Amino acid sequence: MKRVFLFILGAAAVVALLSLLPLPFERQTHIVNTVTLRAPPQAVYAFVTTPANWPKWHPASLAVQGATDHSLAVGEKVAEEFRLAGRHGIVHWKVVEAKPPFEWRIEGEMNRRPSGEVRYTLTPDGTGTRFERDVTYRTPNLLFLMLDPIFIGPRMRADSAQATKQLEHLFETATADIPAPASMSSVATRPANAQ
Repeated sequence: MKRVFLFILGAAAVVALLSLLPLPFERQTHIVNTVTLRAPPQAVYAFVTTPANWPKWHPASLAVQGATDHSLAVGEKVAEEFRLAGRHGIVHWKVVEAKPPFEWRIEGEMNRRPSGEVRYTLTPDGTGTRFERDVTYRTPNLLFLMLDPIFIGPRMRADSAQATKQLEHLFETATADIPAPASMSSVATRPANAQ
């Protein structure tokens, strides 16, 4: 009986270790959300590319540090504290593409490893802007690969959809252009009453 227990324990340890090893192939997931906002592309671009605004509309974004008080240009970096699918962490973003007011792309790193990217595409649409948010995230290991379809992916899709709905709500309820952040400090956090 003791041998069987030790064999099962050893097999479980081997499976656990293997599940944390990097995958021998690259797997990426795309999540795309689109919404039409009641503002010109310049106003939308300025708002969504200013990190201090992220906690105002994205449910996973808890706080940002670094260059947070302006629309980020190519090469600028920011750190974002997040809570997503039960995981709390910090992702370091770097702007790799900026074509105001139509395109913007950032690449993220966690624990010094590439974690994904976010691309915004803005298109004039009548008197407003068609805003597309495309999130691509990488699968780092077998454990993540197993959990992604049942836990991580659905939560990522739900948060991304909620983010674009909250962004739409912000622009619908604004009486004028969305203002710049009230505080120009280096740290911005989600208001206590935000969802």
